[in-house]
Amino acid sequence: MSLIRDISTFLWIMLFYIFARYAAVDLDMPSLNMNYIIWAPDDQFFLTTKDAFIIAGVFLLFIEIYKAATSGEYSVMETIVSFFTSVAYLAIFLLWHRAHTVEFFILMLMSFLDAIGGFIISINAARKDISIK
Repeated sequence: MSLIRDISTFLWIMLFYIFARYAAVDLDMPSLNMNYIIWAPDDQFFLTTKDAFIIAGVFLLFIEIYKAATSGEYSVMETIVSFFTSVAYLAIFLLWHRAHTVEFFILMLMSFLDAIGGFIISINAARKDISIK
């Protein structure tokens, strides 16, 4: 059982978000000028730091659902850790005024989806292992 493998990736993004807010990083600051990458005639197309957090959350959600679907005997532990991470997101959202943002709320919903998806995958895997007639 590897501690790094069992820790939810949403915990890492939550820690990065908290660090960014404590470091007084302006999350509306354009972190990448996409005008040179994507052709946007007469429009400003910037990828902000907020957008980067949401894009990272989408990729991490895919990784977490993949981990829940492919893991064997430790999938229940990973699901429990994901659930506690979701509860931590909710507590931080309710208690910390700097987390009252749309991107943190979306990351919190992704974390809840990860926990619920892990429970559903674990229940379906257990149902396949035990045939009840």
